[in-house]
Amino acid sequence: FFFSSRRRHTRSSLVSWARRCVQETVSTQSTWATEEKKTEDKAEPIVTRSMVEEACPTCGAQEPSMPAVLPDPSWSTEKLIAATKDKHMLVRSNAIILLSKREISESLEALIEALKDEEYLVKSNAMVAISAYGKQASERIIQALSDADKDVRAGAAWIVGELKDNSAIAALEKVAKDDYPLARIQAKASLLAMGRGPKK
Repeated sequence: FFFSSRRRHTRSSLVSWARRCVQETVSTQSTWATEEKKTEDKAEPIVTRSMVEEACPTCGAQEPSMPAVLPDPSWSTEKLIAATKDKHMLVRSNAIILLSKREISESLEALIEALKDEEYLVKSNAMVAISAYGKQASERIIQALSDADKDVRAGAAWIVGELKDNSAIAALEKVAKDDYPLARIQAKASLLAMGRGPKK
């Protein structure tokens, strides 16, 4: 009888203890959640210039607008070229990607012009699109290394590094001394990629 009573008493104590633990845990979690909520309420989102200008697709501070229509493969080459001048960055960017699938004779000049775009995403897509044409774009891109526009020179310097055309070495070495820092950096990186870095 003593043993049975003791077992009941022990079990009852354990149950009471377990209930208290659960209550304390819930209370603690509730307190943490309240404190976190207060912190979240006080936190201010970081807003950069690109966010305000709707250039950041993942920004929590401001949701970027979406264009009513995005370019698609059914568009003519002429329509895609016109879209590279659209006011919306996503339209321009998508048009460039689609242009890279068209004949180089129809799209190359528009893609080179896109190297001047104010948004780096658009410039980058143009660089990748041109380099996808391979050596057939070499002659025109080597010419672009001496373009009057600094962004065209910088973009062309990157593209030449992808094409690895040795006939561009002399022109690249000239751009490596360019007044525009990005053009210099791109040219030097391409020279290194082509095994023409500074000699030790």
